[in-house]
Amino acid sequence: MSILRIKELLKDKQMTGKELVEKIGITETSLSRIIKGDQQPRFELLTQISEVLDVDIRELFNSTKITSKESVYIKRGGDYVSIGEIKVNS
Repeated sequence: MSILRIKELLKDKQMTGKELVEKIGITETSLSRIIKGDQQPRFELLTQISEVLDVDIRELFNSTKITSKESVYIKRGGDYVSIGEIKVNS
């Protein structure tokens, strides 16, 4: 599992990887390697990605801690869109 959520965020923002790389100035190969976890982006690149995707930089990352929260989705136009999280009673 990759620590970065770029692929998920691209889908949420209805943006292609090609559109993202054109805006941040890297190759599609580099983006693919970052998404797969084969390459670690520098902080400046993460900042650019978060700005282009219009998300807080923290939203680029999957949580590394086990939490008692579950994501909540709604179905919009045949796709599921994340609308937030809820606490789950253990």
